Amino acid sequence: MTPEQARIPVDQRHSDPRLWPVILGLGLTQIIGYGTIYYAFAIMAPAVAAEFATSQAVLFGLLSAGLFGAGLAAPRLGRMMDLYGAPRIMAVGSAAVAALLAALALAPGFVVYATLMVALQAVSGAVLYNAAFATLALFGGTRARRAITHLTLIAGFASTLFWPLTGYLVDAMGFRATFGLFAALHLGLALPVHLLLVRAAGRGAVNPLSGKPGPHTPVRFTPLAADLARFAFGAIALSFALSGMVMAALGVHLVPVLQAMDLGAAAYLISMLMGPAQVLIRLTDALLWRDRHPLQVALISATAFPVAVLMLLLGLPALAAGCLFALMVGVGGGLSSIVQGALPLALFGAANYGVRLGRLAAARASFGAGAPFLFAYSVQHLGTRPTLWLSLAVGVLATVPLMALTLRLRRAGALTPL
Repeated sequence: MTPEQARIPVDQRHSDPRLWPVILGLGLTQIIGYGTIYYAFAIMAPAVAAEFATSQAVLFGLLSAGLFGAGLAAPRLGRMMDLYGAPRIMAVGSAAVAALLAALALAPGFVVYATLMVALQAVSGAVLYNAAFATLALFGGTRARRAITHLTLIAGFASTLFWPLTGYLVDAMGFRATFGLFAALHLGLALPVHLLLVRAAGRGAVNPLSGKPGPHTPVRFTPLAADLARFAFGAIALSFALSGMVMAALGVHLVPVLQAMDLGAAAYLISMLMGPAQVLIRLTDALLWRDRHPLQVALISATAFPVAVLMLLLGLPALAAGCLFALMVGVGGGLSSIVQGALPLALFGAANYGVRLGRLAAARASFGAGAPFLFAYSVQHLGTRPTLWLSLAVGVLATVPLMALTLRLRRAGALTPL
């Protein structure tokens, strides 16, 4: 138990806390985090490549290296969250990200830029979903499942906001000034929010709701037995890793893939459908699926990615195919963010939650870190359509471990709602 957890009264740790200030604050920082660290990358790549006289494929290789570094750092970050409290890690992470973004704005050459970009991705886990989910587990107790859904509802607007915003800023003021503005967002908005959460956790500021528990109040989940837990962890780690490959590739290359369909400027507008799709599917989870086991939601999420790719391979009109593709990527990504935090909590309980999130992130990184680069390389040497067929195959394989785990849990009578 962290020092912050020890100071939260026992009767509040698993009560109905009023979590909305925490959720809204984290929602803001997740929009800023994902928008500036992840979604802006592909939009800024052409300008950065031109500035440093390099290829976009090399830049995506840097992104892959950084994502791999983030995966390697994730277990250690998870242990630190369990030991010191996730809000403290998020506050330090905000300061580090702001400093790295400011340094990127001033990078004198490609070697410096490359080093800083890899470092930025490597420390991103301190401010993105894993850290936010661990913070919600600290404040929310048994409400963490629903709080995670609410958080991802808000954070789903990151791509919708930052894809067009980044394009406008780069055209208007260049990529260096854009990096400087992004640094200011982390320093002026994200860091203060995270510091407030540190202070709130330190004084046990978790306010219980009045009244009796409602009909959908979550129950505490009994962790799986050791042998079943080992099988479950391996299954979800493999599935997260394979689906993470497809999600990482499509998330970074969504706009270029749409542009390859000769959609022109409409590619940006169509890409914006991904954000609302993420929000709508998360709203569906919050309203209709809140009593479903997260494993069932995880299976829907994993299935959405191959379905998205299939939309581009069926020979549909380009506009219809592009819209369906963006919507299904949004569905898969939207649910993936929820199950990333909710599924380990459901299967293994809250003990060592940060460490488990970190190990799963490392598994995703071992497969998915190279996906943006491999996708770009495959498109360059094989073409877009063969690359999409390969993506479809990987996406289908990602559903197999979850199906096997579902069958085994049902046989064991362990597939009950969280």
